[in-house]
Amino acid sequence: MTPRIVQVVQELSSAGGVETVASELVRIFNRNGLPNVVLASAVSSDFERTAGIERIMPWLSRIPTRGPLRYIGRAIVVPLFTLAVTRALSRHPDAVVISHGDSFKGDVLVVHAVNAQSLAEKRSTGQWRWRLNPMHLWVSLRERWMIGGLRYRVFVAVSSRVTQELQQFYDVPSSRIRVISNGIDLNRFTPDPQGGRAIRAELGIPADAKLLLFVGHEFHRKGLAHVIAALETLDDNVWLLVVGSDDPAPYRKLAHKARDRLIFAGHRSDLPAIYSAADAFVLPTAYETFSLVCMEAMACALPVFATPVGGIEEYLTCGVNGFRIKPDADDIAATIADAFADPALMTRMREGARETARKYSWERIGAQYIELLKQIDAIKRGGDETLDERAPPLQPDTPTR
Repeated sequence: MTPRIVQVVQELSSAGGVETVASELVRIFNRNGLPNVVLASAVSSDFERTAGIERIMPWLSRIPTRGPLRYIGRAIVVPLFTLAVTRALSRHPDAVVISHGDSFKGDVLVVHAVNAQSLAEKRSTGQWRWRLNPMHLWVSLRERWMIGGLRYRVFVAVSSRVTQELQQFYDVPSSRIRVISNGIDLNRFTPDPQGGRAIRAELGIPADAKLLLFVGHEFHRKGLAHVIAALETLDDNVWLLVVGSDDPAPYRKLAHKARDRLIFAGHRSDLPAIYSAADAFVLPTAYETFSLVCMEAMACALPVFATPVGGIEEYLTCGVNGFRIKPDADDIAATIADAFADPALMTRMREGARETARKYSWERIGAQYIELLKQIDAIKRGGDETLDERAPPLQPDTPTR
């Protein structure tokens, strides 16, 4: 039997990591002829004609959830959508429900991050401003209900690290967890030299400059300050391009010697061209669960310099597709300078980055989701009440260290 799939996500688009995963699953389900519908409040124009959509409180999409007022917007949108969509699921009693954390119930919960671990990381580094954000209280309570209460049949962890966090904070049995990494659209994220040159021309970056790229919406957590400090000590031909919707003002002040070589581009939708404009991707982040942007960069043949946290350590191999770095300006600067001094190494790492990304194609990742959903559908139709643990969905191959 072919399962009927209902996917729950507040926003269906390609604007962020969670949204991109949900969007790619729609494409995979459609290509495999699986009937599916998405319950969402905000839907980008790219999907209005290609996906089955059930809009839930569509007026919520008019409330900004990005930019300076994003915390206020999310504090309104996320709780209201979660409550409304949970109620709407009663209209789909026979479907296999896959949620991205936006409903109180379902069959499969895709755990993109464990909020309890994220807050623990912030406390360990002396960060307390998060207490002023009401969203953290809501997300903590929702997470405790969904995960701690085992409200789902299966919890999909996007990396082995997430599996550990699910067990550490919520005692989720290993039999209820499946590791399925995020995937990458290799047709969209591919080297685009012409697009890269156009980006440099648009932003006034010299064609012969060594360009570092940082992509992320949370500049503090993802370590932008460390990258700017490293830029201050690197050669004058090294530039830094920052893409993301966070407030750049405090970070502009950190650059003195390198002020003219630091560019903030804000939110961009032309990421393949952005990646192709750069020589190295830098992300000294404090906490991740997979880091889709690192994989996007690799797909565009861009070596990655990142901290080995979350799922990053599962695919980042020093000297093969990039280098592991510390959240420390001196370490970042030294590692990048040494790599730039060896053109042959940079060429090998570009090739290695693209090869790594091929192992995470959405065709392969999507097949794992489909197999899991078919197992759950069989159970719901009256089959064995346990998932087949003898042949769980396979994880992508990881590079040998």
